[in-house]
Amino acid sequence: MRNAAIFDALTDCEQTSPKWADLFRDVVDRLRRHGAGTTAPRVDERFPDFALPDGMGGYRTLHAMLSDGPVVLSFNRGGWCPYCRRELAGWASRMPMLASLHARFVAVVPEVDGRLAVLRDLLGGRAEVLCDVDHGVALRAGLAFRSDPELRRRYLACGLDLGAIYGSDSWFLTVPATFAIDRGGIVRFAFVEPDFRLRADPAAVIAALS
Repeated sequence: MRNAAIFDALTDCEQTSPKWADLFRDVVDRLRRHGAGTTAPRVDERFPDFALPDGMGGYRTLHAMLSDGPVVLSFNRGGWCPYCRRELAGWASRMPMLASLHARFVAVVPEVDGRLAVLRDLLGGRAEVLCDVDHGVALRAGLAFRSDPELRRRYLACGLDLGAIYGSDSWFLTVPATFAIDRGGIVRFAFVEPDFRLRADPAAVIAALS
C-alpha cells in the first residue's frame, strides 16, 4: 500500500481503549452544549458548491462531480483516526452498489503531505479523496471546531501532532458527517454526529439514493 508507513508512524494512541472514554465523553458533551454540527446542511437543502484539491495536482468541484451522478459526501478527521478508518473500510465494500446507482463516494479530510493516497488505497482506489485545506469547507458547513486543550495535550503526549498532519496550527477538528446529495445538489440524507465514534449506516445512505 503506497504511503502505508504513515499509518505505522501514527499511533492510534489506543483511542479505542477505556482510558480515553472519560475524556471523549467530556469533549462530546461540550460539543453538544455548543451545538456543534447543528448548522450543517439538512435534508432537502442544497449543499453549497466547493472546490478542493485531490492530491494529484487537480481540483474537484461538487458541481462537476454531481454532473456525473449523485454523491455520497463523507467528512472525516483523517487516517490517524481509527473510527474514520473503520468507516472508510466499510464503504470500500459498497463501491459496486454505489456504481450501480451511478453514484460516487467522496471523502473530505484535512490531511496533507501524501496522506490522501493512503485513504484512496483504503477505499480500493474507487473513490475521490479531497483535501479540505485548513478545514475551509468544514468550517463553512458548520462541521469544524477548535479542539479541547486537554484533548490536544493528550494527543501530543502520545505522539499525535495534528498541527503537522493538517499543516496548520489551528488545531481544528472535523465533526464527522455523511451526506447523500442528488444530481441537483439537494441533500437527501444527512448524518451529523458530534460523537466521532458514531458513523452513518451505509445501508441507510444507499437507501436514500435508491
